[in-house]
Amino acid sequence: MNLFSLPNTEVKAIEKLQEWGILPKRRVCLNGHEMKLCVGNDVRWRCTTRSCTASVRMRVGNWLEGSRIPFVTIIRFVYCWAWELTSVNFCERELGIDKDTTCDWSNYLRCVCVTHLTSKPQSAIGGEGMVVEIDESLFTKRKSNAGRVLPPRWIFGGLCRESKECFLVEVPDRSAKTLLACIKDHIVPGSTIISDCWKGYKSAELEAAGYEHLRVNHTYNFIDPDSGAHTQHVERMWGSAKWRNKKQRGTARHLLDSYLTEFICRQEAKSEDFFEWIIKRIAEQWVPEEEVKVR
Repeated sequence: MNLFSLPNTEVKAIEKLQEWGILPKRRVCLNGHEMKLCVGNDVRWRCTTRSCTASVRMRVGNWLEGSRIPFVTIIRFVYCWAWELTSVNFCERELGIDKDTTCDWSNYLRCVCVTHLTSKPQSAIGGEGMVVEIDESLFTKRKSNAGRVLPPRWIFGGLCRESKECFLVEVPDRSAKTLLACIKDHIVPGSTIISDCWKGYKSAELEAAGYEHLRVNHTYNFIDPDSGAHTQHVERMWGSAKWRNKKQRGTARHLLDSYLTEFICRQEAKSEDFFEWIIKRIAEQWVPEEEVKVR
């Protein structure tokens, strides 16, 4: 699907949302009568029995409950968000929605990503014969706009070369104890771990935990001349994650976790059409009420 094939009328947009399983295809009123969908200024389900006056808005009991923007705009926003085209200026100019609405809908979609990751078993990456590159990075600035000094927020991450799976997790510090605990939680023993020469990565402790550990000293080399070890894959991952952060002109500190979750989901779905991926996740998490009896 591309931008020009998206629905261009409310009726077509509703039909497409029903086809995707985001909106209900039928409703039943309190008396057990089938209801009919009436599309107008106020899209409602109305009872087909003359003696019954039951009605309910289309957006009740599904993911779109509480929303007000047109169905056509919703689909176009989700599409643009999937392809990272939802800057405030773009959405104002092309979709006719303001800054607050753009931020709200971006948050709604990131929540879908958060629910997806937290609802499925979190498996560790790597394994026998696999290489996992690890690194840590500072993601937020130390001063707020008001000039207050804020504590740094360190993110520890890893990327498996073979499976392309990754993880990103916030850590309170970069001590050996903290990093070793994260490695044990997120990397399968038997993996070969490659890191830089940060003092928090202790080879003896990693080897005792069942890992092979290779280092590269970035002060002198990008690739270790003896072992051939390098961390270029995980550094590219940081580049991608931070590019998104810079594109947004910084990330609100309270939203950092959800941005990282979105990034992991995009990595997970890299071989798929991300628009189709997010549509499927919405349909999985928000099964619309169809036969719920309403007044």
